[in-house]
Amino acid sequence: MKKTLFGVLTTAIVSNTLIPGVQAISIGNTTARFSHVLIISIDGLHNSDLSVANLQSSLKNIKRLQRKGVTYTNAFTSAPSDSFPGELNYITGANPGTTGVLYDKSYSRALYAPGTTAAQIIAGTAKPGTVVEFAENVDASWANGKGGTLDGGQGFDKTQLPVDRNGNPVYPNQYLKVNTIFDVASGAGLRTAWSDKHPAAYTILAGNTQDPTKFNLATGRVGSISDYSSLEINAAVAIDPTKPGLLPSTLGALVDQSTGTPYSNTNSKITSTFFNDATKGNPALFKAPPAGFRASQFTSVATTSAYDDLKVKQILNEIDGLNDSGTKKVGTPAIFGLNFQAVSVGEKETASQFNGGGIDSNGNARPDLVSAVAHTDASIGLILDELKKKGLDSSTLVILTAKHGQNPVQDPTVGLSSTFDSVTGVAGGDGNLTAVGALLVRNGIQIASERGQDTSSLIFLKNPSDVRKALALLKSKNYSFDNTIDPNTGVAFSTEDAAAQGKVLYGQSIINAGLGDPRTSERTPDIIVPLKTGYFFGNAIKKRAEHGGFTDADTHVALIVGSTGFSHNLQGKTISRIVSTTQIAPTTLQVLGLNPQRLQGVQIDRTQTLPLDCRDFQIEKYRIDKERREYKE
Repeated sequence: MKKTLFGVLTTAIVSNTLIPGVQAISIGNTTARFSHVLIISIDGLHNSDLSVANLQSSLKNIKRLQRKGVTYTNAFTSAPSDSFPGELNYITGANPGTTGVLYDKSYSRALYAPGTTAAQIIAGTAKPGTVVEFAENVDASWANGKGGTLDGGQGFDKTQLPVDRNGNPVYPNQYLKVNTIFDVASGAGLRTAWSDKHPAAYTILAGNTQDPTKFNLATGRVGSISDYSSLEINAAVAIDPTKPGLLPSTLGALVDQSTGTPYSNTNSKITSTFFNDATKGNPALFKAPPAGFRASQFTSVATTSAYDDLKVKQILNEIDGLNDSGTKKVGTPAIFGLNFQAVSVGEKETASQFNGGGIDSNGNARPDLVSAVAHTDASIGLILDELKKKGLDSSTLVILTAKHGQNPVQDPTVGLSSTFDSVTGVAGGDGNLTAVGALLVRNGIQIASERGQDTSSLIFLKNPSDVRKALALLKSKNYSFDNTIDPNTGVAFSTEDAAAQGKVLYGQSIINAGLGDPRTSERTPDIIVPLKTGYFFGNAIKKRAEHGGFTDADTHVALIVGSTGFSHNLQGKTISRIVSTTQIAPTTLQVLGLNPQRLQGVQIDRTQTLPLDCRDFQIEKYRIDKERREYKE
């Protein structure tokens, strides 16, 4: 029989929440092995990045975690590999076709456009079919005209939410088709916490069983998430190096330019001069660095690292048994975690931006990527140190992974044309199509929407009967209309478009990819066109990589599971068999003594725990503490 992490597979049904018609696979017993699971997600971190020669000295703490745990060298995230589907992989245990979330900015044939009223639906003046975007746009603070605020505590901008057939707004967590690990843990009376990159949008993680009208982003109580505090990655921020940052390695205080004050738990009244990398916010606020600082220090990576530090501080507070702001004793959560952004920024940065980002054609990381990895690694060190300091290192399972990779991993890289009119297919116009979509439109095929547009193209046709005609056009690869010369390569875009086009998915191949059936699923595209390694849609002058596709570069991510509570024969172990990041979700519940079968996505997709010879799995004995349970005043 096939063995899993903590038991032997059987066909017994042990959950009282099984989905009708779905045969479950249960997993052994559910005795708690750990009191806490801490999930660390580093956007863009590939498994291969851990072997880059000139990054080795910047990976000391990640290597430290490897020495205390298991490294999975063939772990893959979702495909498409965008942030939402990638994160939902390990929060739900389900693939995109099951979660119903294929991309951050997706499309629904059944929902109505934001602002549609019930009267319009009844009268038939409004038709179903709309882009569904859950990002900074759905946060109420984003409408302030100043780029939004970091904390996003103002709640939802309902005018940005899609509408159902009854004229009701559809919130992010209602769009999700399955429950999450937070749902299950909260239902068992356990405390949970999370911090991510968009305040309102990432309430999707609370799960589909929660009532979003009762979410309170200001207090952090978001349904099944006891302490939720996602911070807006796209907020207008600056660094003031004359004032201390939250952590020792922070360049300075991070200032929220929308309010003119730093975001800080301890220095809330600082209003001194601002400094920034000049890529966000109000240029009038940018100043030359003060004496003792160099302009080269103020990069996008530095700003993003300071942003990441805010979330690290929240995790340190939670390890200490406090709420994320450190103002109240609540107990260390059973499930908690955060998302790092700086490495992703360093990977996208071109060789000519700031000090240079990405990995060159010789396999060497450029300075800003080295800086991003080093800063992130140092933050992980602070987290591991705090766990040990509080005596929680042996009772906490730390899982380090990534929502997505980045394509390409290393140079060369080619950015493709991506701004064609959605009606005529000519360059310019509304700019809503890539060359892939334009090829179809220019030949008489009407497109309801083209999504993705990073390292893949997801095509929703107005008339599904056009699939065969569209496939013939894509097979021709006749992009001659896109005949301008790429200034970065000296090659015609038409030649690059044809070379970039990967294997086209449609019909059964989309079903086989776990993305649903276009004939029956209102969210599954009719056609998917992945790009090959080395290509992305966008301007290569502004960035060198993207994610959202199907290649190894997009999907082959780092995965390390470690704890000082592991026995010595388990520490430092490497497993090379292919695994999915969906397996993190049932593993998380299993080690906490909860039944993985309470996850609807685990039942549907028959997701297993991470593989490990159960004979090797031992932990040092310790008392299962009570801190993980909801704190009672």
